[in-house]
Amino acid sequence: MHIAALGSSFAAGPSIPPQQTSTPAAAAARRSAANYASLLTASLPGAKLTDLSASGATLLNVLSDPQETLLATLPPQLEGLPADVDVVTLTAGGNDLGYSAGMIGDAATGTVRDEGVLGVVLGGMGLGRGDGDGDGGGDGEDGIVGVSKDEVASRFVRVIDAIKTRAPQARIFLVEYLAVFGPATGCADDQPLNEVRVEVYRALARDLKDAYGLAAERRRGVGVEVVGVADLSEREHALGSAEPWVTGFTVEGLMGGGAPFHPNAEGHRGVARVLEERVRSVMGLQV
Repeated sequence: MHIAALGSSFAAGPSIPPQQTSTPAAAAARRSAANYASLLTASLPGAKLTDLSASGATLLNVLSDPQETLLATLPPQLEGLPADVDVVTLTAGGNDLGYSAGMIGDAATGTVRDEGVLGVVLGGMGLGRGDGDGDGGGDGEDGIVGVSKDEVASRFVRVIDAIKTRAPQARIFLVEYLAVFGPATGCADDQPLNEVRVEVYRALARDLKDAYGLAAERRRGVGVEVVGVADLSEREHALGSAEPWVTGFTVEGLMGGGAPFHPNAEGHRGVARVLEERVRSVMGLQV
């Protein structure tokens, strides 16, 4: 079985060791060899992986737009998609909405005093306050720059269509973002956002989840599956829970190259377990 992984940092696994650094492009993608796609591949006998995910990628970077990073310019991810791929995983859309850049930027406000330094740090993560605004978004009332939920769904559909054109036999698994904030999340040493801002990002996460569902509905019957990990992680594994699947925010972690408000190693293991069960069921593999 040939698996291909597409998407953003929630797929790539920035700062989770071991990082792939064999080339400048691999280092620029901030891609872990222990992300959920790698773990899925290791769990399926004879499977091989083409991992094209990259931290900071939007759906347009998956589809058609080169991705500019501090270390290299990455080609559109679909350019590297093999025609013989059987399974394609895709986790993206958050950067189109301005989700990660907004959360991290908000948390850094008042702690990283130098806006220039903050800009460099966000740029090194592949994030920027306007990166998601490819064609028609704007700065909303909450100060978040990004496109609408419907536009994200439309971008998902365009990516799905392009995958099916390149690899008609591929089954596509839209793997939801893990929830960062849940019922147990409060203001804490590693979570400086207040209740108002937490609710802003919980609402944005709901928009992203809805966009996944809209895209899958619009392409029902062509081999597209939504892998639902958002609700599970919000209930049981968000910040403030007994076993969070995401990292918190600290200035030291941010300035040291960490990825605040992102899936941690246990989160990738959790996603891989859910995904493996779905892949085995859909592809008719023995458990």
